[in-house]
Amino acid sequence: MDDISKYLTTQNNYSLISISMPLLSNLNMVENIALIKEVIFRVPTKEAQRVANEFLKKIELLHISLQRIENCSNIEIFYVMLIRALMSKEKTIIIESPYLIIKEIVNITDLMKNINLLNKNKKIVILDIENNAIHYEGCSCNIIK
Repeated sequence: MDDISKYLTTQNNYSLISISMPLLSNLNMVENIALIKEVIFRVPTKEAQRVANEFLKKIELLHISLQRIENCSNIEIFYVMLIRALMSKEKTIIIESPYLIIKEIVNITDLMKNINLLNKNKKIVILDIENNAIHYEGCSCNIIK
């Protein structure tokens, strides 16, 4: 069992963003996000999709709302996964190895800015391997290596 798996076994009540927790390929981006509100909180579809679109608009990704996974970049898929996690009732979001999900991260500062723009009240924890520590220099986030 690696360090990331060990850490996850000690936690409870969290939403996980991971390469092993993909979006549903038969839904578009806004449907993937809204599904949490619809199923868990019984919010009507139109209202849940309106909220999802508001989140996408905050980070200038409204144009992907009707796109499917195959038409989106890795960073766009990551943001949809993040917004989906923000829709959950859990107060903690754990992002497992973002560099496995977002292969084209160029600027971690922009990524963190958008995470902070979207997140208002959840604790965000990033789990990554020691080899990726250099990518997070100067970053004000909870990183567990």
